[in-house]
Parts: sequence; C-alpha cells; structure tokens
Amino acid sequence: MHILDDPSVSSRVRALLAGARRYPAMSAEQIRESARAETQDGREVPLPAGAVDAMIRFEERYGGLCYQLLSTNGMEHGLDGDASVIRSDDGWIVASIIDGDQTWPVNVLLDGRTVMTLAGRPRIINSSLDQRLASHAQLARVRRRPHVALGLVTPPGQEPAIDGTGLPAIDAAATGPADRWWGDDEAAVHLEACKWWGSEDFWVVRCFTHRAEDLPALVEASRRALPGAAWRDEKWCTLCSQARRPEQPCLPETDSTTHI
Repeated sequence: MHILDDPSVSSRVRALLAGARRYPAMSAEQIRESARAETQDGREVPLPAGAVDAMIRFEERYGGLCYQLLSTNGMEHGLDGDASVIRSDDGWIVASIIDGDQTWPVNVLLDGRTVMTLAGRPRIINSSLDQRLASHAQLARVRRRPHVALGLVTPPGQEPAIDGTGLPAIDAAATGPADRWWGDDEAAVHLEACKWWGSEDFWVVRCFTHRAEDLPALVEASRRALPGAAWRDEKWCTLCSQARRPEQPCLPETDSTTHI
C-alpha cells in the first residue's frame, strides 16, 4: 500500500504528508522488464537476488511521493523510469530519492537503509524509509518552537558518547544511524551528523522547548548527556536560515525573521 493511502501511519507522519504531492510511479511490470544492475564504473552485471522485488516494494510504497520539509524544494521519491541497481561499498543501491533541502540524491540499499554521499564520502543516514519519515515528521512538528543549536565534533566515523541522563525519552521510531531524537510533550532534542568528511565529523545538537525560558535547562541537560564531547560553536541555524551568536536562542514564535 502506498504510504499516502495507509491509514495506519502515525499522526505526526500524516501531518508531515498532509500537503504532499504524488506523481506517477513505475509499475511492477515496467520494473521487471527494464531492471538492470551495474558497477560504479558503469559495467552491466547480473542482477543480484532480491533487487527487483526491493525496487517494486519501494515504488509501490513510496513511488511519486514528494513533500516539503525546510525549503520549498521537495523530498522526491521514485525510480523516475530507471530501474537500476548499482554496486557500492555499502551494498547494492538504488538512486531513488532527491533530498530537496540538501538538493542532493539519497540512495536506498536493498534492505531499506539510505546512503548519502557528500564530498565523495558515503554515509548510511537512515535505518529505513519509515525512520527517515518519522525523523522528518518530528522536525516539522517542533521546528517552530524556541530552539538552540550546539555543535560538536568526533573522530571520523565515530558517534558521540551519549549518556542520555536528564533528557526526555528516546524517540526510537525517529532515531537512525545519523540522527537521534529524544522528546516528550514539553521538550525535544535532536542530534544530527551534518558533515562526515575531512579530519573530523561535525554534529549539531538542537534543543526545542515550548517556552524560551526553559531552553537553558535543556541545553545544560544536553551537555551533561554528552560527557566528554568536544564542543564547537555553532553560529548558523539551518532551521531559520539565520546567523546566530553561539547558543543564542531562535524564537520563531515571536521573531518573524526566523521563518523560512
């Protein structure tokens, strides 16, 4: 069942997709007739087991889906007439998503995980398409609340050491390899890998509260929950497209200049 027709999706994902567009998708017959496999240098090779079924499942569930998150560009899903799988270092991938905010492709592995390659460095960023949607839906739900962005770095390929004490409960549905969510009715914290090339990986911690006066306590709790973190000043708010002083709150509810 296509996700836009599925009544069982969560209320927050349903809210994210309320204004989604749906374009024509490839049929199962078209995929079976045109499916092919190739290496990264373009040599055609035999199709791996399960590739055709994986492309059909993707297209039947997400094909033609397009929704907005932070920018006016859409998150576009679909094979777009090309039922090809490509052998990569992470496994067989399908070029089937365009991230409108990054204006960059996101590839999907046959097991449903996603891979983004920036500056020539691939990274698995989502454990599944459902996790990706849940993360986007949570961000859409809280992005207009008062928030603060913090930066930290780790050695290449390493995740921050997280204690978690003092944070809201982990949001398992929205948490994946490159971002983690904690949240309840009052607050939310988002840890996201933003750059993973060069000599360090750069992560952003975003803290959200209903009331601006509650932000300092959540920021302090987030710092304690990441013991030993190598903190860096984060002077740009991606959510608001605004330069900010380090740890300066963004107050979208009262400051219209912070809206996109």
